[in-house]
Amino acid sequence: MAGALIAGVLLALHGVGRLAGEAATLRLVGLVLVLSSGFVFDDAAARILQASPYPLVRRMVLRIGYVAAVGVPIWALALVRVQPSLNAAAGLTAEVLAGLAVVWATAAWGRRWGFDEPGVATAPVLLGLLYLPVIIPRARTLALPVLVGAAVLLILAMRDPAARRWRL
Repeated sequence: MAGALIAGVLLALHGVGRLAGEAATLRLVGLVLVLSSGFVFDDAAARILQASPYPLVRRMVLRIGYVAAVGVPIWALALVRVQPSLNAAAGLTAEVLAGLAVVWATAAWGRRWGFDEPGVATAPVLLGLLYLPVIIPRARTLALPVLVGAAVLLILAMRDPAARRWRL
């Protein structure tokens, strides 16, 4: 919820002072949404729910769905408020989706490896992902391959360690 509030403040400040650029405002809103969604698998009740009759993939998809129910309208509002070109909107949306997939995959693997609060580890990973365009000039074009790779890792992390086959 704090991420949603900060994103709202950034959108309210769009066009004022230093936040005059489309890409700058949208990148900041996307960064706040991605950072705040990294804590989706942090839960004190997660240990209790391990004995749940529902498979791990269903429990994790529900948590991602809850975050998406808040994040998608905020991102849509940001696109409507800032009104970037179609190419810029598509590129920035791909960057946000790639960031979300990387953060969720990091948190899911952290949870799988036994960390009680894996969301703490998502910030350094996201920082590394943000630093990538500085050291590799064409890294912004890698948003879709990063998205696909992180989505595959997320799906693999959702596999229930005790299950013999995939169940939804």
